[in-house]
Amino acid sequence: MIKAVFFDVDGTLLPIGSGKIPQSAQTSLKKLKENGTKIFLSTGRHANEIHQMSLDDLSFDGYISLNGQLCLDENFEVVFGNPIGPKGTEELLNIFREKSVSIVLTREKDQCINFVSDLAAEVMANIAVEIPEASDVDDSPIYQATTFYRNDSNCWFNCQCPTGCKITRWCDGAVDILSEKGGKVIGIKEYIKRLGITKDEIMAFGDAENDVEMLEYAAIGVAMGNGKEAAKTAADYVTASVEEDGIEKALKYYDLI
Repeated sequence: MIKAVFFDVDGTLLPIGSGKIPQSAQTSLKKLKENGTKIFLSTGRHANEIHQMSLDDLSFDGYISLNGQLCLDENFEVVFGNPIGPKGTEELLNIFREKSVSIVLTREKDQCINFVSDLAAEVMANIAVEIPEASDVDDSPIYQATTFYRNDSNCWFNCQCPTGCKITRWCDGAVDILSEKGGKVIGIKEYIKRLGITKDEIMAFGDAENDVEMLEYAAIGVAMGNGKEAAKTAADYVTASVEEDGIEKALKYYDLI
């Protein structure tokens, strides 16, 4: 029996380029809650970006933010944190200050960007979030970095990764950099431990490369029809696209609503 469902945001709950969850998905999530199923966001977004989303009156039981690096309860209070290690942080700060590539550094309370490239502006517009303020950084722990380049570009990050980190791509123009021990599954494990359930009682929805581990880990992994091939291969079931009521159709297919 599925007792908790984890939803990616961009390309899964939100169509790319939209700031609003489709009505069919909103109704479906409300039905899940009414049936006693816990619902969680599982996203690379920061809490500030989640607040910018148009969630209407949807109420989630928790938020896996920053790809599992920072987990929040229903009141957005931190329940788990996994910052990037000292060496990786030092390397990211050097890249940030060299300004060879546009990069966002994310801390517990805020984000900052070194400069806004054309690609960074394009990607941020596509997910309907405000671009962080361009500024220098202090010595606060860094939980995640986001940088903007395409797979075919001659970017530093295509050749190497900061020490103790891993890179996960979430769209054609951007990747997230997080602790090598991080990932959405780390956040999921924290929540199922708190709920007293097992991975055999969870379901996950995703569409991108940074969702692959989550889709493989869950008892039922669902990839969106608009998703990347890696997500579809990792999933147990491929539903329709987010714009074509994919969330609703998959939940009905598995008799959860």
